Amino acid sequence: MEVTSDFQSFRNAVLENDDLQDEVMSVVMTATANGPGLGDGIATLGMKHNYFFTSEEVYEHADFLGQDDDLTDFELEMISGDGRGRRGS
Repeated sequence: MEVTSDFQSFRNAVLENDDLQDEVMSVVMTATANGPGLGDGIATLGMKHNYFFTSEEVYEHADFLGQDDDLTDFELEMISGDGRGRRGS
């Protein structure tokens, strides 16, 4: 039996929640603009929503995009770096 980590649970919550997706995109865009801090930002955001994992776990799961064989629309936006206009489409 596979145990679902808080990181995986957080990932699933993000994929199901537009507001949480916006928060993740904000963290990603800030880290992209300012350099390091992505792992800490994602871990802090997770903690804010009662998911507890470390920044190291974020980097250990760096290949989390497309884990279910297909990229979701949100994951494609993360790769492209364009989170603007998702809600307007």
